[in-house]
Amino acid sequence: MLKEIQVFLTKEIRGENEPKDTAVLIRALCLVDFLFIGINAVVLLADFGMEIGVRAFAGLLFIVLVFALSYRVKMRALVFLYYFAVITNVVMLTTHMGLPYMFQAQIYIIFMIFFYRAAGSQAERIASVVSSVIIIFGLIFYVRTHDPVLNIAMADYGFVTFYCTAYIMVKTVMLAFFFRKKFSASEEKIIKYSKKLEMLATTDPLTKLQNRRGMINHIENFVEETKSNGKLLTVAIGDIDLFKHINDTYGHEAGDYVLETIAKIMKEFIEGKGMVARWGGEEFLFSLEDINGDYAFEEMSKLLHLIERYEFLYEGTPIKVTMTFGLEEYDDNTGLDKVISKADEKLYIGKKQGRNRVIY
Repeated sequence: MLKEIQVFLTKEIRGENEPKDTAVLIRALCLVDFLFIGINAVVLLADFGMEIGVRAFAGLLFIVLVFALSYRVKMRALVFLYYFAVITNVVMLTTHMGLPYMFQAQIYIIFMIFFYRAAGSQAERIASVVSSVIIIFGLIFYVRTHDPVLNIAMADYGFVTFYCTAYIMVKTVMLAFFFRKKFSASEEKIIKYSKKLEMLATTDPLTKLQNRRGMINHIENFVEETKSNGKLLTVAIGDIDLFKHINDTYGHEAGDYVLETIAKIMKEFIEGKGMVARWGGEEFLFSLEDINGDYAFEEMSKLLHLIERYEFLYEGTPIKVTMTFGLEEYDDNTGLDKVISKADEKLYIGKKQGRNRVIY
């Protein structure tokens, strides 16, 4: 039963491209209006006779009409229709019963829809405020110069006040809940997309490793956070030996396969020890954290032998892959750029000495 009601209330507007959220809100508000105005109409009919009761039921029928049209008319027309339906009921009830029951507060509630509806125009918002102010001051002037049509007995005054307060509170809570939910969803999307953009900006698309920018940020943050406790840091640069020969012999797709595979090997190996990033082309930069140069040399030697022994198979064809590494221990006085430059110099010393080795 509840599920069927939910489906009914959240049904799309025929031929409308705008999101249905506002239509669902208006339908829910119409149901609340129908309940409260319906009770009010029955009470007025019982206490003050047919003429007053018929006027109250006419306002109720306007609400029913808006609800029915919410499945057919465009969103902009629907918002204005509901606004006029509320105004009609507010004017009727206020002129008949007076200002103390706060029916005019409905107007303040309804123009919130104009303000927070994303697809609404600035002109609509201005028009809703101006018309609301004019109507409210017009009602105040009318009530001050005319006696209420209905004289509510003092015994009923407290009940009517409670009834009207509950009516306004329920609609206010519905609006607040609706827009809170809507804005929270928007914020979550923004945060999600921001994280995605940040990831794209700092991640290499082929290997899924951090890129140069991401790695520099990571090392700088690590150095800043561990400055007080004097933690060690060793930087290493690794380069795939004769990578151009691999591309020329087996094709660039085979080269991509080697890069992706070797990235997975290095990422698994470095886990818990620091981070690895694609520095550019076939070069990779390592951040070996809380590890001195001697221990880093042992670790990178293990990685070198792991890669050397790994069986790279591209479409059934074995590819021999080795790497050369250069290491440099980080020094605050030297600075990150200089440390990386020294590691790079040692990498090329290793290349000149025959490749497939670690130089420290």
